[in-house]
Amino acid sequence: MSIGFRLQQEFKFLLASNATLWALGLLLAMSSISVVLGLQYVAEERKEIAELLQFDAEERAYKRTLAVDFGGAAYDAFHAVWNEPSELAFAAVGQRDLNPTMMRIRALALEGQIYETDSINPELALVGRFDYAFVTAYLLPLLIIFLFYDLVSSERENGRFNLLSVSSTSAGMLWLPRVLIRLLVLLSTLLVPLWLGMLVEGTGFSVFARATGAVVFQACLWAAIALMIGSRSSLGSESIAALCVTVWVTLTLAIPIAGKAYIEVSIPGVKGSDVSLVQREAVNDAWDLPKSVTMERFYASHPEWSDSPPLGEDFHWKWYYAFQQVGDEEAADLAREYREAMLARDELTASVAWLSPAVAIQRRLEELASTNLKASLKFEGQVRQYHETIRRAYYPVLFRDIPFSDERLAKVYIPDFAESLGLNTEKP
Repeated sequence: MSIGFRLQQEFKFLLASNATLWALGLLLAMSSISVVLGLQYVAEERKEIAELLQFDAEERAYKRTLAVDFGGAAYDAFHAVWNEPSELAFAAVGQRDLNPTMMRIRALALEGQIYETDSINPELALVGRFDYAFVTAYLLPLLIIFLFYDLVSSERENGRFNLLSVSSTSAGMLWLPRVLIRLLVLLSTLLVPLWLGMLVEGTGFSVFARATGAVVFQACLWAAIALMIGSRSSLGSESIAALCVTVWVTLTLAIPIAGKAYIEVSIPGVKGSDVSLVQREAVNDAWDLPKSVTMERFYASHPEWSDSPPLGEDFHWKWYYAFQQVGDEEAADLAREYREAMLARDELTASVAWLSPAVAIQRRLEELASTNLKASLKFEGQVRQYHETIRRAYYPVLFRDIPFSDERLAKVYIPDFAESLGLNTEKP
């Protein structure tokens, strides 16, 4: 009996099972819905980014026409920064749903602007946005258990096991076609929506192949677990089903919960709101300090402006922007601790992923989609770099006491966010 005939035979058996067809239909529906929702999410984000950029450019141009000095022009000039969704972000939203992906910043102290909305960063979130990664991590294993748990035990309980064993030339010819056909049909219902989504997004072949490989590995792993448990001759189908579900609960719920608790105790870290509070207190305290104290602190980190003309008793914009920068520097160590704690937690989460396939597949898809913690911190670093560009553009006219004029203000050139980072400016 050829393997081709056996595959054809098993496919007919599969089509004859209403319960199996309902399970496959459910998986197809869930994976399709998650992809559609993901595509809608990233499309809405791109629309919001485009609207933000248009509004940002128009308002900044208008504010410049009202400026009467350089400090006021810098104060009123907001600049858009954004984190463009990647070609796979629709499949794994990840940190994009938790951290700001677009904002408007100006030359004032940055820490408060970044941490106005504190990063949630749930390293091992159990329930997040309903996206394709969620379907693959949590729903797929349950459907695999349903399709594979009684593959052997049902034949034994129906009294067909011995007859099938005798009539088959080998154990491989008996069970391999059944496993393969179920796995192939299941993967088809799971992968086709993903492939269509990647086609719509224009996903590159490398990401396409790696994402497909990750999903296939997840399916094969759970099929192997279900088959390994189901092959035990001492257990009936009900016991096998109960044991498979217990394994699912352990690997997808219990281990992530325990890992999250351990990580929070091991690395408590600081909150983004704490960083913002330290920066704002430093800025507010500067109003009550002698100007010379602030300027000494600023010149210590910016010696190139230390020959700036001395300040008098009256308000001066260069003093104002100096203590804004000093406020950021005051919070710099705490901000660094915050980022280091987040990365340390992420490293521990990677260790937990070795014990939990659900965590592992989510992390892998988020990594490929550039929606993980490292991608979020990379965007934050780009925002800091751009903020430095904005500040440095205004410092020459502020600290050299250049007389104000519309012509001179026009020479204060600040590239947009994409241009400053050498990104593709054709796509907002």
